[in-house]
Amino acid sequence: MKMPISEIADRYSIALLKRDRANADNQVELDTLYTELDNYASSMEFVHKLKEVNGKIWDLESDIRKGKEAELGLEEVGRRAIAIRELNKIRVGYKNEMVKIYNEGFEDIKMNHASA
Repeated sequence: MKMPISEIADRYSIALLKRDRANADNQVELDTLYTELDNYASSMEFVHKLKEVNGKIWDLESDIRKGKEAELGLEEVGRRAIAIRELNKIRVGYKNEMVKIYNEGFEDIKMNHASA
């Protein structure tokens, strides 16, 4: 099964963040994903939106991923978890919009979940 454009755009935005923030040597990945994106009109608009929201999620997760929960305190970890949940709702919304526009893939539907 071919990967839907919404997933390609999301992966591409994350690959861009890896290159920009972690100096990852992932040009082959970027080129491969871009080749697919180039087949869809206006897909780069979604990439820019996804990169922005994924970047904000990364910023909030950064210290948690580094194991600095004790330094942050439980209240701050909880605040960040809620903010990440809200940003992820935006991220899923962009991906679902792409599913509708390009008629490809499946909508991400959360059931009995606060982010639904």
